[in-house]
Amino acid sequence: MTFTKTNCAVCHVAARLTCTRCKVVRYCNGEHQKQDWPQHKSCCRPFREQQDAQLGRYLVATHNVMAKQIIFVEDPLVVGPKWFLTDEEKSSSIVPCVGCYTPCRVDKHHCRNCRWPVCSIGCEHEKLECSVLSLGSAPRTKTDVRALVDYYRHDALLVLKCLLLQQQHPDRWRALLEMQSHEEERLGTELHQEAEQRIVGYLQQRFLQRIKQSKQRDSMPSDYEPQLLHRLCGIIETNYMVIELSTGIELSGLFRQACMMEHACQPNCYFQFDAATQRIAVRAGCGLKKGDHLKITYTNILWGTQMRQHHLLMTKHFSCRCARCEDPTENGSYVSAMRCLGDVSKSCVGVQLPVDPLDEKTQWKCDTCPMVVDAAYVTEVQTHMTEQVESLLAGRPTASHVELLLARLSQLLHTNHFHMFNLKHTLVQLYGHEAGLELATLSDLQLGRKQRLCNELYNVCHLLDPHSIKLAIYVSTILIEMTHTLEERARRQHTEAAALLEQAELRLKEAQDVVEKVLDSVAGKKLNDKLQQHFAEHYKLTATLKFNK
Repeated sequence: MTFTKTNCAVCHVAARLTCTRCKVVRYCNGEHQKQDWPQHKSCCRPFREQQDAQLGRYLVATHNVMAKQIIFVEDPLVVGPKWFLTDEEKSSSIVPCVGCYTPCRVDKHHCRNCRWPVCSIGCEHEKLECSVLSLGSAPRTKTDVRALVDYYRHDALLVLKCLLLQQQHPDRWRALLEMQSHEEERLGTELHQEAEQRIVGYLQQRFLQRIKQSKQRDSMPSDYEPQLLHRLCGIIETNYMVIELSTGIELSGLFRQACMMEHACQPNCYFQFDAATQRIAVRAGCGLKKGDHLKITYTNILWGTQMRQHHLLMTKHFSCRCARCEDPTENGSYVSAMRCLGDVSKSCVGVQLPVDPLDEKTQWKCDTCPMVVDAAYVTEVQTHMTEQVESLLAGRPTASHVELLLARLSQLLHTNHFHMFNLKHTLVQLYGHEAGLELATLSDLQLGRKQRLCNELYNVCHLLDPHSIKLAIYVSTILIEMTHTLEERARRQHTEAAALLEQAELRLKEAQDVVEKVLDSVAGKKLNDKLQQHFAEHYKLTATLKFNK
């Protein structure tokens, strides 16, 4: 996905000259650039940096910005392998090539100089990085995969790449060190200890301490003390952004301006990456007005408030105080809410909500009866439910298995609770696709249930993310399943077929509009391919039903 237009904005012929300010619009000559400036200036970098004691540095719109308009395009300060690895990834024998990040086996091809895994003998990587890595005593055996995986710690390369900016790009190095690291807050935490064991100690002992004895030491980093490495770990943890390649491999990138965008649990901007250059394009997720802050989300928008708060505190070292977090109902979505926990007979129809959502130790009070419960009890109940949901979804659940767990959890959870949401989202994709539950075989009751579930999920998404910025994949999937339901109803109800098919087409077009936001991801591309296929099938069905009328 590329963001720069290839033709001149004035005469529309192929052009090479690019606006140096925004790097988005092209011109064939300087005269055309001057001619277009009155029209272009309102959308050329329509933002500025500001700073205050509470937010630090942040970005503000200087003009009104239309939805989906590119606000700015930016090159990364540094890009490297994925920062946070799962336990499975840490022990996997398939690793990203040290040169091009193509997945490769850890025990197959290796760089001739530093002996790190590469996708092919001819694949080369950055020379200074290679020189530092060549200082290590690479494993002598290729047969002990465990030893190889432990030696080639690719997540540590991101810190090394940051460190090498000292020599390679001093301006980027200075910009990197201006970024927030939360060094004091990280001291003594699990994140700090993990960084010490897996990153800092590893780089120091196996590579960096040998720089002094290297013949190339004059071209290598001069400062590589543990304190600096920990600072870099903090900068990465606080600011990194995930860049997904077409292979499914995830990289981590740091961007000077994009990383300044503040957090909100209901964002107004989104971003896309050019997989070839790792450039980021930040777009308006909705219409922005002059003075609006540019906001993205740092956490999972589907989690309840206390899970989001815990995640932000652990990884970003701050608590969110946005409108959603301060509202016990979370914008009326009730995605954290429990059913009344004190009524054994279940005659109370009340909802148990946190008294102070920003306090993890707050009591939870029923909004109908006097029942109050402690946070510890709610946490215990939700932890048990999490285990059940994750266990079920980790396998290949059938619709009946999901329905059974939904029925059990509905005794304690609000119908919109995020666990209920995930189960329902799975269920709408099983009804109509599972063997024995194909659309044509569903009863009218089952088809009606699928449609109601789609509507419920869509409404929750709209409350949490009204512009479908972070939930684009979820919303697109729901809209496609809505279309399936409407089309099947059209097959069964000939008198209403035209109106139902018209509704289905509107849902498809809405899904097309939403999925454009995630076309830089593997999941987004797959969903878009599915959507294009469904458009063709929809028009074929429409023609068939009209012909048979």
